Amino acid sequence: MNQLDLPAFKIIQNNIEMLIFCSPVNNIIYERFDVSRRIEDKNLGYQRSFSKPRIKSIKNYINNEKGVIPNSILVNLDQGKYSYSEESQLLTLNQQDSLGLIIDGQHRVKGSYEANPDFKLMVVATLELSITQQARLFVTINKTQKGVPASLYLDLLPLLEGDIDDFDQEGISAERRATEIATRLNEDEESPLYQLIRRTGNAGFGISLNEFVNQMKDYVEPKTGKLANFGFEQQYKIFEIYFRAIKAVFLEQWEDPKSYMLKTVAFGGLMQSFYEIFNLVLQKSQKFDTQNTIELLKLIDNFRFDRNNLPSGAGFRAQKKASEMIISNLKNAIKESEKFVVMIGD
Repeated sequence: MNQLDLPAFKIIQNNIEMLIFCSPVNNIIYERFDVSRRIEDKNLGYQRSFSKPRIKSIKNYINNEKGVIPNSILVNLDQGKYSYSEESQLLTLNQQDSLGLIIDGQHRVKGSYEANPDFKLMVVATLELSITQQARLFVTINKTQKGVPASLYLDLLPLLEGDIDDFDQEGISAERRATEIATRLNEDEESPLYQLIRRTGNAGFGISLNEFVNQMKDYVEPKTGKLANFGFEQQYKIFEIYFRAIKAVFLEQWEDPKSYMLKTVAFGGLMQSFYEIFNLVLQKSQKFDTQNTIELLKLIDNFRFDRNNLPSGAGFRAQKKASEMIISNLKNAIKESEKFVVMIGD
């Protein structure tokens, strides 16, 4: 790409330098700024991370309603990718495909681009902010905004709060603990949930990070959680075992992209069933490990996680009902099983 010179002027707010300029959306903003640090393909980044209806609404607003967008797009210019002359008030953008990240205004950029690639937008550029500073700014602006996935916020927590060496220390929130467990399960190649937790809020196969954290955080709450008596590493291991056993018993459904197993209702049902299953394994075997959990779940290996069997709806009620179905089937199977025997004495 060619080097570009643009008129720009500098402002300073609380010691933060910014440049303000105007540009056709196609020429610079859409083509040369990223929308995701994790997804290199720009179109895929928009498809996975942002709201298609909102983008379409902005496109229609510009084309059909002759709308204007007077508010600016916020980007960050990375170090070494630009120069600025205060004397001539001229911003020079280097010949690079990626100049930095769009921090705020992704929907407006994509909607404007689809409406008219030559549509001009105003841009405010922060200069050489660290990834942590960009993440903090993104969250501050976007956490409560419509269309921005909560999973994006959760995925940025380690950047915002910094690395944690000891998750058993005081002051570590349940949300952060659950996010760390999800991240490890998603990144470990040996994990049953490897690459199955969607960290950017994108639709598709697997469970969203936001849903995972919401279902798990009550279990790992440091003071009141059902697993509060276990250390963090034990908590992680417990959930790794749980999902490894589920995958082993229901492997065909687990690997089927059309299965409902890793969708909201089924996953919520499995998570809400966890603690009862955990205790049943301990009651039967006195040890919670993969093999003992598999043996218990095999009692209901004919359970179908599909539309015909699962309750309708997508909210908490449907998840609770799915959990009740799982536990009811399991307890009925236990009553009929000769393997599950509990000794009771005087």
